[in-house]
Amino acid sequence: MSETTAVAGAEEHRAGWFELFFDLVFVVTVSVLAHGLHGDPDAADFGTFVVLFFPAWWAWVNLMVTVNVFGSARPGVQAMLLCAMPALGLMAAAAPQGLGDRAWAYALGAAWVRVMFFVIWFDRARRSEDPLPIWRPVGYGLVPALLWAVSAAVPGAGRFVLWGVAIVLEVVLLAVRTGLTEEFYGRLSTEHLVERIGLFVVIVLGESVFTVVATLADHFTAASGGAALAGFVVVAELAMIFFVWGTAHAAAGLDRAQAGGSTRAIRDTVMYLPFVLIAGITVIAAALGTAVAEPDHHLPSGSCWALCGGVLAFYTANAAIALRYGDGGRVVLRWYGPCVVLTLGALLPAALLLPAWAAVACAAAVVFVLAKISRLRRFRIRGLLPGS
Repeated sequence: MSETTAVAGAEEHRAGWFELFFDLVFVVTVSVLAHGLHGDPDAADFGTFVVLFFPAWWAWVNLMVTVNVFGSARPGVQAMLLCAMPALGLMAAAAPQGLGDRAWAYALGAAWVRVMFFVIWFDRARRSEDPLPIWRPVGYGLVPALLWAVSAAVPGAGRFVLWGVAIVLEVVLLAVRTGLTEEFYGRLSTEHLVERIGLFVVIVLGESVFTVVATLADHFTAASGGAALAGFVVVAELAMIFFVWGTAHAAAGLDRAQAGGSTRAIRDTVMYLPFVLIAGITVIAAALGTAVAEPDHHLPSGSCWALCGGVLAFYTANAAIALRYGDGGRVVLRWYGPCVVLTLGALLPAALLLPAWAAVACAAAVVFVLAKISRLRRFRIRGLLPGS
């Protein structure tokens, strides 16, 4: 591929306005699912969140990769995104009872999305000049779509068994590289992948800010204001960590993985691990909303685990991504180790023992310190500070 062609391809695969419009539906999806974690969520609530959020994320990331491969300017791709939006909206609307009375609607939405990207990939596979085997879009898109659709009519636990089979089938087929060669991964636009995942993180961070501000509007007291300010610091520091250092590291890591033919690293850091990071931010937002609503009371145990677990999930996902990009274990441990120590040794006791506003203030302090540690470690690695 010539340098001119590569530059042209990079420009073509920048996120377009139609993709940004498509992402609007996820603002609602994240908001609805996060609402179920407010107050004192128990293990069943966290499990419900994961079960309902992962299919929505999985649908989004598959549509994102499809746009990456084909380009957002293609009319067929724009039609796919437009037709997929009502399906994702249906999943969001069904989410409050997604494992109950509205499970059938959630399943139909999931089936609908898969049909959308199946059509695009099947059209690509049936062209004789394209090496993609037809069984891949059939097995990865059409068969799971049928399983989701059939599950809408299956009562009881059988419905959720079909959901699990559909997801497992997609995950397994993604791990099978037959038909997805290094040449295929080499055609991906890493700039577009980083940009799109970053925009999804913006959506989730925006939900965090909205939760804090909207809750403060309903509980307009000095204590709630203090909790809201500390919550904003938490969100702002997480955003800085991700966008100032994380995205640049991701872009360089994806480029290295692509140049070295490390297809598994691309798959893991685009499809799987960002879900853990995004889920972590979402549960933090729910805990912050609870704290702002009742700042003078102790956080319920469920919100304590959401706050601490969310911070750990955010940093654990970043650590795993760094390892997949080739960072050494000792390098990663220098900033991930303090995260585990401070979260479990300082933040968790504070969340359990102190009033909610103080617990969030402690979370802000912990995240602030971790941000500074990450910054210093990165500067030392780059030789910008003495002792590197």
